[in-house]
Amino acid sequence: MQIFVTGAAGTVGSAMVGELKARGFSVVAGVREESRGQGLGADEVRAMDLAAPETIFHAMQGCRGMVLVLPLVEQMKKYGHNAVLAAKEAGIEHIVRSSGMGSSFDAHWRLGREHGAVDLAVEQSGLGHTILRPNVFMQNFTTHLAGAVKRGVLPLPYKEARVSYTDVRDIAACAAAVFENRGEHDGKVYALTGPEPLTGADVASILSDAGVPVEYAPVEEPEYRQALLDAGAPQWNVDMLVSLARIIRRDMAWNVTGAVEYLTGAKPRSLAAFAAEHAHIWK
Repeated sequence: MQIFVTGAAGTVGSAMVGELKARGFSVVAGVREESRGQGLGADEVRAMDLAAPETIFHAMQGCRGMVLVLPLVEQMKKYGHNAVLAAKEAGIEHIVRSSGMGSSFDAHWRLGREHGAVDLAVEQSGLGHTILRPNVFMQNFTTHLAGAVKRGVLPLPYKEARVSYTDVRDIAACAAAVFENRGEHDGKVYALTGPEPLTGADVASILSDAGVPVEYAPVEEPEYRQALLDAGAPQWNVDMLVSLARIIRRDMAWNVTGAVEYLTGAKPRSLAAFAAEHAHIWK
């Protein structure tokens, strides 16, 4: 089965490409520019523009599965609808949608509604589908928070709330497992989490145990918002991330599910194992 991965150059998309290839699938990486697909290990790299459905349609020719990963941009809902429409025309048989925790078209927080609107389009497409809703990524600590960790500070706006952080490689493993047994997982929604709920202080302690001395420095929402703006984040993205932080502060991201182990047969990766593996990034 040939599988088309949107957003293949991103954190989640690149993990999807690697895992699907490792499981023996033929993978087509959908990227904005072909140069961004170099080094992903896909069987093919095809350029497409999520703003233009006809380019998505042409890029996914010959594929029968699609992993729908979308960038966090103001046009996310439109991009998702475009991809679903193109999938229907191109003969895609099954969509695995990588969404977000607690997402729903009527969620009471903004980012949840954005993701939920795309999920609803997938559900109403008439195509086979499975929706994965992962919690906050462990990879955040090795990407946009890496600089802060290097400086020995973890500035999160979560106060004492807990989060069951998820490794994106586990999300990819779940997607591959779905494609290996599509009939069993058709129409299902899975909430993906890591193995334990962790406070900011817990995270700092785990990173420190991995040889990277870090202190948790909780920040208030106005400070967090301003830091995002100072870093160049667009206003829409800032609003979405603030909405996520509010949900986490209400201790609504601590839940631990057994979905990763159910789908893959393996326990989800722990933050301690992740930190030990990636400590060189912060040194």
